[in-house]
Amino acid sequence: MSVLVAESVTQSVTQSVLLEEYIGEFTTLFKDRRSSATLEATLSGILAAAIREHTRIAAVAPLLSGVRDGAQRVLRFASGESTKRSQVQGASIASRLVGRLAERGVSSLQQGPPGTEIWLVLDGSDLRKPHAKEMADLMRVKSLQGTMVNGYRTLNVLAVTPQHRALLYHRLFSSKEADDLSESHEVQTALTQVGTALSRSR
Repeated sequence: MSVLVAESVTQSVTQSVLLEEYIGEFTTLFKDRRSSATLEATLSGILAAAIREHTRIAAVAPLLSGVRDGAQRVLRFASGESTKRSQVQGASIASRLVGRLAERGVSSLQQGPPGTEIWLVLDGSDLRKPHAKEMADLMRVKSLQGTMVNGYRTLNVLAVTPQHRALLYHRLFSSKEADDLSESHEVQTALTQVGTALSRSR
């Protein structure tokens, strides 16, 4: 029994170290320690709870479960209210984090043998929010049953080689946004950004 416990503790410590190393590449976007610590705790909570719900995230994240307003802290962070002193602010938080994720993806692709062929998979999918009423810019998308429900569109570009897979682009958008042009424009923007990122890596 003691051996199993020791192995479990060792695995937990190893996973914690790997998570810290991974998240460290993103926390450098923040100038203040409070925001970077909240990001790390929030991601830990998401992984532990397997659900993007602020009260459950706060309940299982060690840093947040120990404070009285842990759930509200997650909400303030996600909405950009508590990141005013950071490089990541307001609506730019998603694009900044996705940008850093794409940088990491390009870096991993560079580790393959020279001349490796890279396949790009462009996926446009629906993010369904059938019970949402008050979320901003909700549009109509198809449910799995073929009916129309509230939701958003997402666009992702995945790079694939024999050795690696990497997410190079992610965007959640809606036809109801004030600056929306068209889905074909979103696709062209994705291809342009991914092409630029890959050309710089060569």
